[in-house]
Amino acid sequence: MEGTINMKTITVNNKEYKLEFSFEAAEYKDIVQKMFKVISGAYIVEEAKDMDNPTSMEIINGTANMIGDTADICKTAFYAALLEHNPLTHEESIRVMREYMKIRKLSYKTLNDELRKMMEDDGFFNLSGLNDMIKQMYGNQTQTQNQKIPQDHKKKSTGTR
Repeated sequence: MEGTINMKTITVNNKEYKLEFSFEAAEYKDIVQKMFKVISGAYIVEEAKDMDNPTSMEIINGTANMIGDTADICKTAFYAALLEHNPLTHEESIRVMREYMKIRKLSYKTLNDELRKMMEDDGFFNLSGLNDMIKQMYGNQTQTQNQKIPQDHKKKSTGTR
């Protein structure tokens, strides 16, 4: 059975890099843990005394923590996406990521959105088991407090981006 390979090829300093959230990324503990924290809503309620009823201030503080971690999440996700096809160290991947951001004039928020979309397109949330875990935690609800469960099943049929 043939499947489509979703990956993105970028060029930085005249060198091509392939980004893919496949097995290597799904087996990379740091990004799986960070994305679980984001999509589960853990950031939002981590300071709440009552997880089912966080106060506005607890939600604001949790959101501030998540925003503060965005650059670190991007560095980890970018590295994870490079693992499948590019033998770079974590430090080298950060240099490539920063240059990519400069070339495209991206903020960390925009890069984070781009990486998360690639994760969804590549099936990362299903492969890593994150979707199953979220469904187990929240049942049939498709939304947690201000968070959306990734829709890996809505993949594009194109082979490359």
